[in-house]
Amino acid sequence: MTVKEMISEIEHLYGRQPHMYIKRLINDALLDMSGKIQHYSAIATQTLKQNQRWYPLSDTMIEIKRVEVLNSDGNYELVPMLDNYDELKEGDPV
Repeated sequence: MTVKEMISEIEHLYGRQPHMYIKRLINDALLDMSGKIQHYSAIATQTLKQNQRWYPLSDTMIEIKRVEVLNSDGNYELVPMLDNYDELKEGDPV
């Protein structure tokens, strides 16, 4: 939704309002949302498939802090981050 659409929706519901007031409301809402998003975290699980190296990520993911794999002993092992993904070796499976 664009600012123009928000303004027209507010004016439709509450009548004509000063644009500075509407912009202040929009800015307050954006600050409130960014404060909540900044502290939001979630845990996602994925079932691993044999011979599959890459997995799709959800659009809601902003930052991945750690990746762990459940091993056969029932313990989680930390997977190191691959920060040089553009330099994969030619023989690496995809």
